[in-house]
Amino acid sequence: METVLKLRQVYAGYKKTDVLQGLSFEVQKGQVFGVIGPNGCGKTTMLNVLSGTLPLSSGSILFEEKEISRLSADARCRLGIGRTFQIPRPFGRLSVLENVRAAGVFGAGLSMKEAWEEAIEVLKLTGLIDMRDTRSGELTLLDRKRLEIARAVAGRPRLLLLDEVAAGLTGEEVIEVMDLVALLKERGFTIIWIEHIIETMVKATDHLLCMAQGKTAIEGLPEEVMHSREVLELYLGKDAFSEKDSQDGGRRVC
Repeated sequence: METVLKLRQVYAGYKKTDVLQGLSFEVQKGQVFGVIGPNGCGKTTMLNVLSGTLPLSSGSILFEEKEISRLSADARCRLGIGRTFQIPRPFGRLSVLENVRAAGVFGAGLSMKEAWEEAIEVLKLTGLIDMRDTRSGELTLLDRKRLEIARAVAGRPRLLLLDEVAAGLTGEEVIEVMDLVALLKERGFTIIWIEHIIETMVKATDHLLCMAQGKTAIEGLPEEVMHSREVLELYLGKDAFSEKDSQDGGRRVC
């Protein structure tokens, strides 16, 4: 498979404290790459580093074999990296269509006409076409999440960064988000998806990475990672293993 993204020994953080402590991983083209980990382990910091809103202290990031470690956020967006935010940030007084069209103009560098045409297609893809004239401030949480994804997609990314787009939703709504992510994968998007909802990470990802203390704790197939000793210890603590578990290698399932 073709490698789209490579992180090598990335250190980054805030002020004099590095949250990321030598993070390294690779993402393959067309993959839905899930990322989990306890609060404070550096997941959102990692997305900030990838999108260019937070500089690296050291290390390297290669996107499609191009070194992007020192590129600005807008340069990375034009290069093909788009992202959502954990809390949706639409322009509340603008319509759904206007929000997505703005993303096409400023994210992808499209003309107003091109951005309008692109926005219509993106709204069809994300299930928002019937709400195109609705003010974004009037949307339900689910539809604000859809709009957040639509705005990122309108920038024509080849790598899409999703930050907890299922957070706060009902069980049925989470399934709708999973279906949308599956559709985006079918359309050829490579996706990195941070989420705390375990169902999404097991059922909707191809590869799963668990972070701890700013670096990789374990990665691999989603089921194997979720049932690993490393993940159980991170979420439940070492005391979750009985003496018998220690003797048999800790082979348990969540």
